[in-house]
Amino acid sequence: MVSACLAGENCKYNGGNNRNEKVLRLMADNEAITVCPEQMGGLPTPRVPSEIKDGLVTAKDGRIVDAEFRAGAAKCLELALQEQPDLVVLQSRSPSCGVKQRYDGTFSGRLVDQAGVTAQLLMENGFRCLDVEDLITIHGGFLIRKLSIEESDLLKDFLYQAIFIPQGAEAPARDIIERPELRIYYEDFGSSPGDHCLVAEAAGQAVGAVWTRIMNDYGHVDDETPSFAISLLPDYRNKGIGTRLMRQMLSLLKEHAYRQASLAVQKANYAVRMYKEVGFEIIDENEEEFIMVCKL
Repeated sequence: MVSACLAGENCKYNGGNNRNEKVLRLMADNEAITVCPEQMGGLPTPRVPSEIKDGLVTAKDGRIVDAEFRAGAAKCLELALQEQPDLVVLQSRSPSCGVKQRYDGTFSGRLVDQAGVTAQLLMENGFRCLDVEDLITIHGGFLIRKLSIEESDLLKDFLYQAIFIPQGAEAPARDIIERPELRIYYEDFGSSPGDHCLVAEAAGQAVGAVWTRIMNDYGHVDDETPSFAISLLPDYRNKGIGTRLMRQMLSLLKEHAYRQASLAVQKANYAVRMYKEVGFEIIDENEEEFIMVCKL
């Protein structure tokens, strides 16, 4: 299920749309239904913009339109219960469809960390909702999306999974990730401009992650170059997910105007070949590791 404006339907409050190419590709590859809660609740297009103020959806001209918004939300829920969508992709920050945030009711552009009425109702009834701005792609049945700040503890789990264990060696104790040289991969993640993370998800579970930071890690080359970390749960390796995560992250870094990215990898790690396939080249090495860089 997707917000109709994302599919290019002219149902936005100003009569336009929020056509999104990622959503269109998603719809081309999957069975999808579109919804506009505001139209479904009986509001016209175009219409006066609205925000939630003191718990009520209120138009900018002062009219209370809460009943129409909630009627549209109820119709979306009825349709979702009938069709059982695996994923609901909604327009970010909308008083109807915003999943993580919406405008605060002052019509000043300020945001609050609360959902719109339709997104909230769908989530309360167990439907998986995603802000369109967090959608990256769906590949081979796996959703690739941006990591939410409140999920940053996942990086500890994936960092441990990323530790290379040579054949025949025992896995280290999990508290190894508390060492200072490893804490830099996750501590206060999201607080710096170079912090980016994409997650691969299957059936609502995070099964892989790729993330970058500008940090003095094993793959550090300079203070302008983000370093990569990537990890997949064992059952999801060798399925092409890591390659797709890497390519999507490289594209994201390019969008943010980074010139290159770096990483360090043990010479015996099978992932060396994958890194080369996505564009990384060896620029240095020590006894155990290659230092690799990808020009963007």
